[in-house]
Amino acid sequence: MSARQTVSVVVPTYNVAPIIRRCLDSLTWADAVLVVDMFSDDDTVAICKEYANVQVFQRKDYIFANVNYGLDQATTDWVIRLDSDEVLNLELQASIQRVLKNPDPTINGYYFPSVQYIFGEPMHYGVGLPKHNERKCMFRRGTARYECKTEHEDITAQGPFGVLAGYYEHFTNHTVSEFVRKMNYYTDKDVERQSGAELHPEKPMRVWYRAVRMFILYYFQWQGYKDGYLGFYSSIVRGPLYVFTTEAKRWEAWKNGGATPVSSQRS
Repeated sequence: MSARQTVSVVVPTYNVAPIIRRCLDSLTWADAVLVVDMFSDDDTVAICKEYANVQVFQRKDYIFANVNYGLDQATTDWVIRLDSDEVLNLELQASIQRVLKNPDPTINGYYFPSVQYIFGEPMHYGVGLPKHNERKCMFRRGTARYECKTEHEDITAQGPFGVLAGYYEHFTNHTVSEFVRKMNYYTDKDVERQSGAELHPEKPMRVWYRAVRMFILYYFQWQGYKDGYLGFYSSIVRGPLYVFTTEAKRWEAWKNGGATPVSSQRS
């Protein structure tokens, strides 16, 4: 291979043994893959250690704080931020390697296009509308960091940015049950960070307005209806259901004086 700049890929993980291989298989060309694992109790770490270019770190923190930790461990020219359920296609892999061989000195980072899979199916509209699913993923080392204020924030990075050819496949929420489980985690983590003033509940009509507005955005404006049942239910769960769950948890924490209730355990 001709001389090129180097790149590390940061991947946060927790109990992703069934899916992590396809992510790592698409990264075998990377100089280093820095897996930051939240003490998985399945085979995630063992699988990661099978790959020669993977280094595993373990720490318990918010997901984006773990990503920041991974970014701090990188010693390469570039870093890429990826999730364990994301897989780079061949065209995107080739685009990245072209950048490494001949980097544009005026560009500090790149957006990666994506194809969103929800409930096991690829989306073309609505929540998965391609033009709204490009993410800042590749950066010159030291130019990007998460503020860690919410579970769905954008990374803060120094531009300018380009857009690479190709795409990554994002295999998120294979089932409704998985969506509900992840939503529970994300909304719990968001609410526990908020202060007493931030927890003050919004007026019910305002919550209704936001929930309906998001459904209209995903289902009608972004044409989710063209994806049939997939478009309808993804618009519901990513719109109204997420809004109502978050606001109910904010209200619950507020009435408990800022304390997040301990989830009940059922066998």
